[in-house]
Amino acid sequence: MQNICYNLIDTFPLASFFIDNELNILYANSLGLEKINISLEKIKTTTAISHFPEISLCIKQEGNNVSSEFVNITGQKTKATLKFASFDKKSSIGILYIIDEHTSNQKTIDEQKLNEILLDNIPADIAVFDKNYNYLYINPNGIKNDEIRNWLIGKNDFDYCEHKGLDNSIAEKRWEIFNHVLQTKKQAEWIDEYHKDGKEIYVMRKLFPLFINNEFYCMIGYGIDISELKRVQNVVISNEDRNQMILNSALDAVIIIDTNGKITFWNAQAEKIFGWKSEEVLGKLLSDIIVPDRYRKIHTEGIKNHFNGKGGKTINGIIEFPALNKKGEEFSIEFSILPIYDNGIIVNYCSFLRDITARKEKENQVELQNKTLRNKNSELEQFTYITSHDLQEPLLTLISFSDLLLEEYSEVLDDEGKLYIEFINKSAYRMRALVTGLMEYARIGKRDDIKEINCNEVVKDVLKDLSVKINNTKSVFNVKHLPIIRGHETYIRLLFQNLISNAIKFNKENIDPLVKIKCSENEHEWKFSVKDNGIGIEKENLDQVFIIFKRLNKDSLYQGYGIGLAHCKKIIDIHNGEIYVKSKLGKGSTFYFTISKKLE
Repeated sequence: MQNICYNLIDTFPLASFFIDNELNILYANSLGLEKINISLEKIKTTTAISHFPEISLCIKQEGNNVSSEFVNITGQKTKATLKFASFDKKSSIGILYIIDEHTSNQKTIDEQKLNEILLDNIPADIAVFDKNYNYLYINPNGIKNDEIRNWLIGKNDFDYCEHKGLDNSIAEKRWEIFNHVLQTKKQAEWIDEYHKDGKEIYVMRKLFPLFINNEFYCMIGYGIDISELKRVQNVVISNEDRNQMILNSALDAVIIIDTNGKITFWNAQAEKIFGWKSEEVLGKLLSDIIVPDRYRKIHTEGIKNHFNGKGGKTINGIIEFPALNKKGEEFSIEFSILPIYDNGIIVNYCSFLRDITARKEKENQVELQNKTLRNKNSELEQFTYITSHDLQEPLLTLISFSDLLLEEYSEVLDDEGKLYIEFINKSAYRMRALVTGLMEYARIGKRDDIKEINCNEVVKDVLKDLSVKINNTKSVFNVKHLPIIRGHETYIRLLFQNLISNAIKFNKENIDPLVKIKCSENEHEWKFSVKDNGIGIEKENLDQVFIIFKRLNKDSLYQGYGIGLAHCKKIIDIHNGEIYVKSKLGKGSTFYFTISKKLE
């Protein structure tokens, strides 16, 4: 701003001096130096009062002419008129200029011309208003279009907005500020923000009243485009203040240390988690504050190793670790550490930490519950297996004696007696099938070793085993290439056998079964599908198909006990997958199941 003012007074046709609030002369134009016969270097070491004794009165009576005497170039005392115009009324910094008799007699250089030169050339928006908020003057920097600028004289911002078809919110804001300044007689400062040609424009504005002899004379406003400065400030804010604000509002504790392990930043959440205030820990070693004794050496060596290029397991990873709070209590945290670089050199380490005490407690509770549940399930499976096994003997006896009665005493029994014996015999056989299925279901929980399984070979073997059914029903199979997976081979075989058997069994009358088997994959699992063109399943029954002993089709054409799909569900569970079915009645069904790639 000073350089701008220096350049301005160099263009003035009057002797002019730029002074500060202590009346030091900061600069003078060539006419000023000539008037008092002094060099620019020397005048900078003097004060205005040493040359113009009446300078104090001149400043006090700003806007009025004050008579003074000074020594001219010939060494004689000369009378002249002083006038002072401030750029900043608060600090009394401004321009002092001299109007001597010769100058005042020059019609071409009067006070109005001087003001116009100053206002028209200053690189800022300058405007002068009357007491009714109408423009008296606008400089070219304020409005570059001469026609509009001249048209606006005697009008106000509301007229301008209406003329340009603009929203008058800015005019209303300026009108409020104008009235406030007029009432308080104090200058106002604000920033106008608007968009122009797709860019954000910021203009810092000031508005202050001018009073002469305690009477309102005019209102002066000026504005400076600070858009570039604002953009630079925004970059600085985004890189510093905004980052700190974000870090302080983070839900995790954020701690930054230097390469020596000393704390340089400690956010609000860190204060909450660890109990230490920021001012208590800044500059101290992190290891002395939150790291338990038994891990401090590891912590210090880890920082040194990473800084020296030897890597570190904790950098850029998520680690669970014990930590200390201010009370010396140990608790569990989860943290990650990121190096901060400046021109390729590590200057800091930023750590994000989270108290996981509550989570660990819940995990322990869940693990305890799971362990209890596993024990109960194991007991239940054992009980089911033993019970099913023990039921086999009386059932076999019942079957044997009913068979014997039908064979040995058929001549003695009448038709009704034979019917009863046959009913007992068939019921015993059905019961035996149910008990056998129950034993198999219980046995599924007893896992064999996990191994690699070629699903192509498994399906091929299953189709051989079911060849009689396949031939009898004229079933057609379309099997895409299947993967080699890891799992329990016996159960995977049973899984495919049950699904394929069902696809053959629940076929539509007079339509050859068509079964399609394929597989896709993602990063975590294999996804298989077994699709048929059979009778389908009603929508309301889809969520019941995997319930043990639940038969959804009571038709005598489709024999079964509701165990096969329950087997499938249990097999998929132990392979960390899921199984579900999509079906429409009369349109066939597709069974989908997934198997994890990360079985251990």
